[in-house]
Amino acid sequence: MTGELIIVYSLPLVFLSPAYAANASPLFLSSLLKKLHPLDLNKKFLDGQRILGDGKTIEGTAFGFLVGMIYFSVFLLVDKSLNILHLYHSYLEGVLIVSGALVGDIVGSFVKRRLKMKQGDIFPIFDQVGFIIFAYVFYLLVFPPPLGISPMDFIVFVSLITFFVHILTNLVAFKFGIKSAPY
Repeated sequence: MTGELIIVYSLPLVFLSPAYAANASPLFLSSLLKKLHPLDLNKKFLDGQRILGDGKTIEGTAFGFLVGMIYFSVFLLVDKSLNILHLYHSYLEGVLIVSGALVGDIVGSFVKRRLKMKQGDIFPIFDQVGFIIFAYVFYLLVFPPPLGISPMDFIVFVSLITFFVHILTNLVAFKFGIKSAPY
């Protein structure tokens, strides 16, 4: 009974796990490469501020997409070959989840620049769960709600867990010198 509950409650997180992979991987790339190209090409918005800032890069976005899709593809192939969870049925699901996560992170950066926040400034809630909400919304644009869970219940549950996991992983990344701030 306990094992079944763990599986039931972990499925939404497992379902969106490609979004976590896509969201986290650009950070590792930026710690390895020194010269990255800003996604906004150093352009300014109507308010005179950078559109996104230096934290969103062409290389990081491409790497996030690549890692997210590799993760999704491996998961899909293993799941289909072992015939266990049946979480996904097509690669389009992966494209939507991974793209949604990356777009959510980019939108967060755009909003932070409009609020005149600097790169690395904490933007509570959105920094922690914006990417996961966008991943889920992108998925829902094409597919019905997964796992028989209402969209609102799904997003509340995943957002609560993600909020705390995000804080913990940022602390670990800071401790290992991957991030310059613990948030």
